Amino acid sequence: MNTLELEAYKAELAREVLNINNQEVLDTIKDVIRKGKDLTNTPYRMGVREARKLLQDSEKRFEEGEYVSEEEMEEFYNALQ
Repeated sequence: MNTLELEAYKAELAREVLNINNQEVLDTIKDVIRKGKDLTNTPYRMGVREARKLLQDSEKRFEEGEYVSEEEMEEFYNALQ
């Protein structure tokens, strides 16, 4: 991807974010962006401890009913298009 294509892609992404009216979705996007700022062009390598912690946290949230159903995810995805 050349520089011009990258800038166009970033502008398209910004437009999509500006059209989101859901605070939770925006918070998730913000978290992903913050985590990505520390990355370079090298792949992210997660340690075993970090992976286990994330998995435990995820399982706890799932047990507490804090998750997105497949139908909700499809609606979200379709809304982005």
